[in-house]
Amino acid sequence: MREWAQGIRKRRERQVRAIQQGQPPLPFRSSRPRADRLDRRREESAPWNRPGWWTEEPKKNNTGRLLYQTFAAFLLLSFTYLVFQSDSTMSRRTQEWISEALHRDFNFAGVAEWYRTYAGGAEDFLPAFSGVTDNQRIKPTPSWYTPVKGRVAQPFAKDGRGVVIQAANTAPVVAASDGWVVFAGSKPGLGKTVVIRHADGRETWYGWLETVRVRTKDWVTGKQLLGEIGGSGGRPLLYFALRRNGTFVNPAEVIPFE
Repeated sequence: MREWAQGIRKRRERQVRAIQQGQPPLPFRSSRPRADRLDRRREESAPWNRPGWWTEEPKKNNTGRLLYQTFAAFLLLSFTYLVFQSDSTMSRRTQEWISEALHRDFNFAGVAEWYRTYAGGAEDFLPAFSGVTDNQRIKPTPSWYTPVKGRVAQPFAKDGRGVVIQAANTAPVVAASDGWVVFAGSKPGLGKTVVIRHADGRETWYGWLETVRVRTKDWVTGKQLLGEIGGSGGRPLLYFALRRNGTFVNPAEVIPFE
């Protein structure tokens, strides 16, 4: 501040001497930078005024992220190794699930059915499905399997709802085809029951089960274990039904019963 005041006094003295000598007054120049000069300097130093500034990428420190990814990959690899080295029941089931997941093709039909069931046809936002009616859609033909090894003890009747299959005690009950588990619980008259909705809209019912191995909203594939046979009246029996468009039909149309 003192230096600035001294500069002002010296410039004033030079102005007085110039007037006394009959010379025109000297132009006033401030020692402080003017506001427009400051703005110009700021503008010149701005990054967008430097050539090639748009190609300059900020340096990112990805060390932490890389370490996290490496640690996660190590944990996953260690878990997989331990699973395949163990002989416990849980490990064998996990091994079967991993092997089946690696070799199974992606089920696009199942995803479409899931959208129709739980999202109200939300797949129509795709251009390939927009403006296409249900009759115009390509519906895959599913593969059907016998739900349990046994014989038909009670065939389908016109006024009935399904068939009764007799099998061995604790015989495994499997899914007749790929689909979504829309019900897994207890129903009046059927006890423990599993209902599966398939990609073509049909449903299969599995009643009188002793145990249930799946849960609602699970995706199951054909021949996947659903539970073990229970029975009725002291005999190992399975109630099996096929429903199409809300009406029960003869499952022998699609199921290759022995």
